[in-house]
Amino acid sequence: MHFDALTLACIAHELRGSVAGGRVQQTLLPDAHSVGLEIYAQRVRAYLLLSAQPGDGHVYLAADKLRRGAPQETPLLLLLRKYVRGALLECIEQPDVTERVLHLHFTHPEHGATLLVVEPMGRLSNILLLDAAGKILECVHRAPGGEHAQRVLLPGKPYAPPPPQHKLPPLDDGSGDYYERLGAVTAAAGSLWKALAAQIAGVSPTQAREAAWLATGDAAAPAHAATVVGVAQALQRLGLPVTSGAWTPGNIEEAGAVVGFSVYPVHFRGDFVPTVTASEAVARYFAAPRPGPAHNEQRDARADASSDASPDAYAAARGQVAAQLRQARQRATRRLAALNADEPAPGEPQRLRTQAEWLLALGHAVTPGQSVLEVDVFGDGSEVLHIALDATRTPVQQAERLFQRAAKLERAAAFIPRRRRRLLADLDFLAQLELDLTLAANRPEIAAIAEELRAAGLARQAARRSQSKTPRQKTPRAEENFLRYDSPSGLAIWVGRNARQNEAITFRLTHPQDTWLHARGVPGAHVVIRSAGRAVDEETLHMAAQLAAYYSNARGERSAPVMVCERRFVQRIPGGHPGQVSVRNEETLSVHAELPAGAS
Repeated sequence: MHFDALTLACIAHELRGSVAGGRVQQTLLPDAHSVGLEIYAQRVRAYLLLSAQPGDGHVYLAADKLRRGAPQETPLLLLLRKYVRGALLECIEQPDVTERVLHLHFTHPEHGATLLVVEPMGRLSNILLLDAAGKILECVHRAPGGEHAQRVLLPGKPYAPPPPQHKLPPLDDGSGDYYERLGAVTAAAGSLWKALAAQIAGVSPTQAREAAWLATGDAAAPAHAATVVGVAQALQRLGLPVTSGAWTPGNIEEAGAVVGFSVYPVHFRGDFVPTVTASEAVARYFAAPRPGPAHNEQRDARADASSDASPDAYAAARGQVAAQLRQARQRATRRLAALNADEPAPGEPQRLRTQAEWLLALGHAVTPGQSVLEVDVFGDGSEVLHIALDATRTPVQQAERLFQRAAKLERAAAFIPRRRRRLLADLDFLAQLELDLTLAANRPEIAAIAEELRAAGLARQAARRSQSKTPRQKTPRAEENFLRYDSPSGLAIWVGRNARQNEAITFRLTHPQDTWLHARGVPGAHVVIRSAGRAVDEETLHMAAQLAAYYSNARGERSAPVMVCERRFVQRIPGGHPGQVSVRNEETLSVHAELPAGAS
């Protein structure tokens, strides 16, 4: 399957809407050919995978946290930690929509601007880190050059983009001979799709076959069976989302197995199954087993990158709950996007009311067929109000509609912020449940997470109905299963394993003057030192902070911020989900997010 320029354009569109403007919190190498970035943007953590696997280069947002897989630190990783970790991802661009080249622009508070160039170009795939002057700092695959080399890709050398294709653009570029040149495609010998792939810039074999199907009804049709107009319309149909943003990503399935992906409906092969995002479609494809040495090598690398080499005895049950959580997150994300689209612009209701009032006042001056009413607001020409008129309605009728519209927008302006806060709280809670699922050690704990999802009203109605037909599993009480540690000084440290235990530890089982800790800005465990107002020694405090960071989404980070305060300064969020709190009078500790020595 081909990760082509059109797929990259769709991925770039997704990234601009999700991680642009975010801060890079972690850089890692999932395998020898890939780079992983953990980016905090729009109040969520996103995991961006950039792969330069020869023959299989790709880019997508991963649903789960990426794991380190490279056997040792490389010069590229060290430079990424220096220049990219802690930097803002300022913008994402695809300089040429017919090329598989993606630019990620970063600005570091200490080291300034850098550019990460991703080239998922089949066997020539590469990832390069450039400085502000355009010189290569390091890359995944070095190319020393030679007699037939097109580029030299070495540290210290200026970066040169891939050479131009010198092919016909897929869309009309305004040149006078465009359709004459396009006619050479239909006049070519052999299959239409082969002629399209050979003569049209940025068109992959998959896209070429779909274009042939759209132009002739047969992906294997000969070139002479198509018309120039039919080919132009097929290419325009496939390329239109580049400007409109109306992508239709999905997977190609045969006999229930994922055999491909695309960002447009595919008709020439298998069944096209739409997905919410292109990242989801690409991730599903690369997670599916496929034959071939390159794919076997990639699967081995992913297996090496796993944090737990032993098989998961509860993988099936865990996978079912993970799917429910993923669907709930997608629904909440779609609702939040729709809410943002419906929110009125500031001052819009008052603007409509003002127009309505002027229509009522000056309606007698409106003549039949008049399209615009111009109002000199202050009588000196300093502000002129232009009111569009509806010829099918009287000024009074139009004013009434404007008043109604203004009232509706006022209600929306009052309702939408409350609904947005609720959806953001839902997304935070889902992130906590995803972490809980990762930490769940047995089937009852996994079932408890599914029950929390239903109790929060975030599961599908059909799922709730199906569950109601079978008796629910009895889950242990929260206070019976949280983690207990003893510090070197003898103080007890309690750690919540999930949202319900977090709620119990913080609000039912501890003293108001106990010391409370939580990793800042990420889902994680509520940790309490049973101090009851007594002074807590530095060693105990550091141990508890490490536990809070380790049992959170910050696990593995070298410097994870952890909030510390007395438990009495922790309050439930009104109307929030279990374990969701607000904190005041807190201090922050930075610790290595690893299991403390002596904790087991």
